[in-house]
Amino acid sequence: MADNIFNKVGSDLTESTITSMLEEEIKVHKKETPSLPIIKLKLPPKESVVKIKEKKKPEESIFKVLQQTKTEEPPKPAVPSFTITQEMRKSWRFRRFGKPLKTYALKRPATPLPVLKKEEIKKQKVYKLKKEFIGVELLTPALIVFLLFSWIPIIKTFIISMQKITSVHSAEFIGIQNFIKIFMDLKFWEAFSHSILLSLFIIAFGAWLPFLIALYVYEMKKGSGIVKVLYFLPFLTPAVPAAILWKWIYNQGFGLLNSILSLFVPGEVNIGWLADSKLVLFSIAIVFIWKNIGWAMLIYLAGLQNIPKTLFEDASLLGAGLWQKIKEIILPSILPVIATVVFLQLISGLQVFTEVYIMTNGGPEGGSEVIATYIYKKAFLYMDIGYAAGVAVFFLFILVSITLLRMNINLKRG
Repeated sequence: MADNIFNKVGSDLTESTITSMLEEEIKVHKKETPSLPIIKLKLPPKESVVKIKEKKKPEESIFKVLQQTKTEEPPKPAVPSFTITQEMRKSWRFRRFGKPLKTYALKRPATPLPVLKKEEIKKQKVYKLKKEFIGVELLTPALIVFLLFSWIPIIKTFIISMQKITSVHSAEFIGIQNFIKIFMDLKFWEAFSHSILLSLFIIAFGAWLPFLIALYVYEMKKGSGIVKVLYFLPFLTPAVPAAILWKWIYNQGFGLLNSILSLFVPGEVNIGWLADSKLVLFSIAIVFIWKNIGWAMLIYLAGLQNIPKTLFEDASLLGAGLWQKIKEIILPSILPVIATVVFLQLISGLQVFTEVYIMTNGGPEGGSEVIATYIYKKAFLYMDIGYAAGVAVFFLFILVSITLLRMNINLKRG
């Protein structure tokens, strides 16, 4: 366009003329060039645009690409199968829960144990020994007393039971002749039968009377502490004064028991509670029950307090009475406690000595002779010490057998 202007006019032009001429050329050029048609583009709707965007696959991130390029990890070793062995079947856990111990320890990789130096191992051993020795130090006084007053006399009695001793300085070894003599001694078996009968009297009344008292104290809301103290006081009373007191109460002439009975029975009551061979064992059993009723009541009371109170509340809502509660809730719950009390009463009844020795001394006519008084008389009155020791060892064997039988029953019950 500028070349055309210079060809027409020449080079002698000013700026103003040049600009005016350029404007005219531009106008002419616009008129000569045809106008292009305007094309209207139709855009797709927004929904289709969104769909197109969704269909496009996003570019994979570098992180995913790197993960794909990584080498695959080697497969993990298979966990060894867990088999139940015979030892596991015998274990208490398998018998109770039907399965052995937890097996998660097999799935864990074995971690190496830290390697300890010799000095550290020695320190650990010394520490364990000191720790165990502390327990031994604390038990030593009790062990010494137990050895001096229990095991050493038992061993000494067993040695004497194989000897014939008629005086302090004469001792002859005779083997098991004293034990053979026991089976031929009718007086021993009579004393043994009296001990069994006395124990049965004690169990019949001394096992259930404390239970009823404990049940009464358990239902009390106020004053239960005073009742516990009153029933436990006889147990704290020494055996000798208690036996002398009851001997006065049972006196046939001026005894308190006969005086009280005479108030309700017409005429004079003259019952020989300790002079009649048919009543003497029963009278001694009452004294023993009175003295030991306190600890039996506390054992029953502890068993009752362990029963959940919700059981009694549910039974009351269902309309259960006192007897139904005792039969269906209390007795099944404290059955082990009852067995313990009966066992202790049996052992205590077989070992009765003080009450019999002070109140009757085995009379009348041997009607209250028990094993303990029989051993005492044979050893210190008739000076047959070897035979008395044999009877004591035989009696110890009976008590140990009863105890082992009780332990076996407990183990079977689990």
